[in-house]
Amino acid sequence: MADDCAILIVDDNVDDREFYRRMLSRVSEARYSVREAENGDEGIALSGQKRADCILLDYSLPGRDGIGVLEEILKQDPTANVVMLTGQGSETIAVEVMKAGARDYLTKDSLSPQTLHWCIQNAIMHGDLEARLEQKRQSLEIFTRAMAHDLKEPLRTIKSFSKILQVSPTLSGEDRELLDYVLGAAGHMEDLIVKVSGFTKLEVSGELELKPVALAAAIERVESNLREQIASSRASISCSNLPEVMGDQTLLVQLLQNLVSNAIRYGSDNPEVRVTAETDGPICRLAVQDNGPGIAPEHREVIFQPFKRLVGRGIEGTGLGLAICRRIVQLHGGAIWCEGKEDSGSTFIVELPLARPAATAPTVLADEQGTKAIALSPEGASRLAEVLLVEDSPADVQLLKIKLMQRAKMSFNLHLATNGRDAMRLLQERATADGKPGIDLMLLDINMPIMDGFEVLDALSADTQLKSIPVCILSTSSDEDDMQRAKNLGASAYMIKPPTLQQFREILDGMDSLDLRSHGDSLILYAEPSRQTPIITS
Repeated sequence: MADDCAILIVDDNVDDREFYRRMLSRVSEARYSVREAENGDEGIALSGQKRADCILLDYSLPGRDGIGVLEEILKQDPTANVVMLTGQGSETIAVEVMKAGARDYLTKDSLSPQTLHWCIQNAIMHGDLEARLEQKRQSLEIFTRAMAHDLKEPLRTIKSFSKILQVSPTLSGEDRELLDYVLGAAGHMEDLIVKVSGFTKLEVSGELELKPVALAAAIERVESNLREQIASSRASISCSNLPEVMGDQTLLVQLLQNLVSNAIRYGSDNPEVRVTAETDGPICRLAVQDNGPGIAPEHREVIFQPFKRLVGRGIEGTGLGLAICRRIVQLHGGAIWCEGKEDSGSTFIVELPLARPAATAPTVLADEQGTKAIALSPEGASRLAEVLLVEDSPADVQLLKIKLMQRAKMSFNLHLATNGRDAMRLLQERATADGKPGIDLMLLDINMPIMDGFEVLDALSADTQLKSIPVCILSTSSDEDDMQRAKNLGASAYMIKPPTLQQFREILDGMDSLDLRSHGDSLILYAEPSRQTPIITS
């Protein structure tokens, strides 16, 4: 830490400002220089004039509250280290200020010189760490751009001039052989640059926008891209019954191309590649099978690690293809693994979300007397649940996806809204013509901009069409008042963030309209019809 640590105090109470000054002067481990602002506008102006190492901001300010001032300060300087101070503490306020971008939160009645010092130093350390991470991210982006463009240029020059020399009539046979080595090494280097650049881009990728992708069309594109490899190796590729999945078309083509290309490269003298798919509820299980030598069980996980290869340099490859495949599948919320018997080929299994769940067949049940049957039409049968997550924090959205959809392998159709107003608009849009809501479960955050969770519950209770939707509050607040208020407003359940599978199972126990079922090592959340109209058959 520097000799002087610059602090800006923004508080309308002169006694409180003096109180903070006295406490900071008693800290022996650091020397603090302090500036003061008696209202939000002055604090914003002083923050803009000279950056403070840390800002102590009062939550309750006249004219505009501390949250509004915090937002303005962060607009000027997104890296500002702000600690929010308030006279009365609550979990709800703490969550609100941390979501708004404060580094920490303290109540005035719990302050001591050491507590304030530690809080300020932690905020500064947090800011420094965040700045270093951002620098590394920017460096990674610069490296990726260099890999994709700058490093290719000298390679193109080497290859171009080497090819000119290669056709020279004065070149001896021995020199031509040496030149072939140069061209081969340059080609391998170019391939490595492309693969490393692609892998790096995937590592910094955010959330994908998933759309329906026809796997049959993707395979056609792969065959077109690999036509030279297919022709030179006399490979045959067969595929059948490939459905549509939800995904990014460019990345899925790359995924399939890597798998098919590997199957050809490491296959037999006459490579045969078979691509098939089967559905399991909302999951597509894609299989790419080859007739190569197979992979030993102890190596079937190692091959997905970057630069891990099971063959020598005599066979071309970068050791990144399968690592890229795994990253692409992870971005789609799926899974990939290798199966097969040693010495009889390998099969790579990829699980991806289906674009449309398989149609549910009519179910026939015996009635109480056993003399008639009750046939439930597909419209009345179970289907994949539609779940609306109302959450303004991208990190919390990602946590739910990781903990429930990826690690617990739970499948449902997820819809997102970042505030209550957008959630209500989405509910209105999805409502069916016969008055049924198009959402089977809402996971609702409390503290959100524009329209918070309590306001959403209040609006739902006043809407006869939407009030039947089960709502589970998903919040960091464990405050009994918040829980009781949510219950009074009609919430069906309450979960503490981050959600766990056990919590999710417990809230589903009280919801007759939803059923969580196991399918192998996966879980599928089904929406059970609340009222089925039986068709009586003789």
